[in-house]
Amino acid sequence: MRAFRASLATVAGTALAVALAAGLGILHVWSRTEVYRTGYELGKLEAENRRLLEERDALRTEVATLRSPGRLERFAREQLGMAPPAPGTVVAGTVGGKVVVGEVVDGADRRPGPAEPVVRSAGRTGDGRGARRRPH
Repeated sequence: MRAFRASLATVAGTALAVALAAGLGILHVWSRTEVYRTGYELGKLEAENRRLLEERDALRTEVATLRSPGRLERFAREQLGMAPPAPGTVVAGTVGGKVVVGEVVDGADRRPGPAEPVVRSAGRTGDGRGARRRPH
C-alpha cells in the first residue's frame, strides 16, 4: 500500500508540474498575442492621429483663406452687393478724449447716406440677380 501511495504522489506531482507548465505556456502565448494586438491598435491610432492633424492643418488654412481681407471684400461686393462707403460717410473725431467713429461730430447735422452697390456692366450681381442703383 505504501508503494501505491508513493506512486500516486509521484503521478500527482508530475501532473501538477505539467499543469503548471501548460498554464505558464498559455499565459506566455496570451501575453505575446496582447502585445501584438496592442501594437497594431497603436499603429492604427497613430495613422488616424496623422490624418486628423493633416485635416486640422487644412482646415486652419481654409479658415485663414476665408478670413483674408481680400476674400471678404470680394464676397461683400459680389455676393452681398456691398460697396465701400461713400466719401464723407464715415466721420471720425474725438469727444472727451475718446475716438468716436460714425457719430455726428463738429456740429454736422447730417451724415451722408450709405454708398450705392457696385453695378456690373451686364447689370447683374454675382448671385445672378439684376442689380440696380437705389434712387437718391
